[in-house]
Amino acid sequence: MLQLLRYRPTMANLAGLVLVSVSVYCVARCIYLLFFHPLSKYPGPKLAAISGAWKTNSEATGVHVFRMQDLHRKYGDIVRIGPNSLSFATADAYRDIYGHVTAGKKRFLKSVMYEREEPRITSERDPAAHAQQRKALSNAFSAKALRDQEDVVHQYVDLMVEQLGKFGEGGQKPVNATDAYNWLTFDIIGDLAFGEPFGALAEGSNYWVDLVLEAVLFGSLAQRMKNKPWDRWMIPFIWGRKWNQMQVKYDLNMSLAKEKARKRIEMGDSLKRQDFFGHLIKKNEINEMNLLGNAITLIVAGSETTATALIGTTWYLLKNPHCLATLTEEIRSTFSSPEEITGDATAKCQYLHAVIEEGLRVFPPVSAGLPRDCPGAAINGEYIPAGITVSCENYTMARDPRYWEDAESFRPERWLGDGLNDDKRAFQPFSTGPRACLGINLAYLEMRVTLAKVLFAYDLTLVSKEIEDWNHACKSYGLWKKADLLVKFHPRKTA
Repeated sequence: MLQLLRYRPTMANLAGLVLVSVSVYCVARCIYLLFFHPLSKYPGPKLAAISGAWKTNSEATGVHVFRMQDLHRKYGDIVRIGPNSLSFATADAYRDIYGHVTAGKKRFLKSVMYEREEPRITSERDPAAHAQQRKALSNAFSAKALRDQEDVVHQYVDLMVEQLGKFGEGGQKPVNATDAYNWLTFDIIGDLAFGEPFGALAEGSNYWVDLVLEAVLFGSLAQRMKNKPWDRWMIPFIWGRKWNQMQVKYDLNMSLAKEKARKRIEMGDSLKRQDFFGHLIKKNEINEMNLLGNAITLIVAGSETTATALIGTTWYLLKNPHCLATLTEEIRSTFSSPEEITGDATAKCQYLHAVIEEGLRVFPPVSAGLPRDCPGAAINGEYIPAGITVSCENYTMARDPRYWEDAESFRPERWLGDGLNDDKRAFQPFSTGPRACLGINLAYLEMRVTLAKVLFAYDLTLVSKEIEDWNHACKSYGLWKKADLLVKFHPRKTA
């Protein structure tokens, strides 16, 4: 007894005790998460059930949408992708999570990962504040505004068509179509957001275009690190030395955007035409910080997504020559000059519309599930407790054979006439409900006019033939980091 009373624990003993205690806690927590947690009944990777590391790695390496498609094929409609996270992949679940709230139902709020320092419409979690911002910006996307914006679209599309001939030396050299579409949409949105040209197409390059996507990716991952301690070391570890480079690009992106926002405020309502923010500046309803946040959003959401839709559609057309030939014939038989190719005229081209819809289906610009906080509600007929993060996989749903005939194939005819008897509720490239994309009509206008004018002027041939699946050569970080696509643009031969 005296020996026990005289015992003094050493540092080694204390360290051992702490290690044992931590080990017991970790084992107990893993057992709880795997077998007793409210989500333990849902299938998924075991690592995902006990740690956020699985999802962090999947997203940070750019393969998450492909993994989710595989997991839903393996496990079914509901997959556990985190200790407190579920992924869904049905049209009903999509409506339940993202759709308009009906009487007696609770709203699914955006998760905390969306929060940003500067206010912006896409990061606003409060429904009332979001509705106010959406209403303020809605004038910029009205039917009248679209008519005013069409001249800007034509200005840059015509410049791109001209530059494709110069860059490709009349079809002798391949052009990276991925870059060309990015320059186009960046110039259009930049002009409409800040009231001045960015010069990407004119120069055939632009340092801001090159850093935007990585800056957006860094911002998204950095936000995860704020809210999840595990990610604070894991994300920089995954990216290695490139992480610091991405931070530099993020800071530069913010600096450039702040300077553009400041200049736009100084310009006031002096523009000869209206841009996205002119009416708000005139009424003194927007300050520099608010303009900055929403301008960054519009540049990314308005340029990156439309460029993605254009290059994805171009890839699938090149891999399906009969579709390319049919579309080219429709364009050239409908129009006798580039001047005839207008927004209204292209809206009547049925096969063009079908091609665009099919491109958006097989390669949706926003591919990953958008996380929402469940308020305690039924999703797809299954009650999910409050506090669970839920999402619905757009890419997976758009390729599900339950909804689509020949789901993995590019078949524009599914959008013509009676189609292929598909269930088009599973088609959600612009989302749905109160947070659906504001710029949908501008995006369709850009896509129609661009494809029509390019195919009116050029015959396209694929140079990147070594890429069997360009789609899977791309990485998805919420938005796509698109692989290069080398194409020869041969001037159209006329009789």
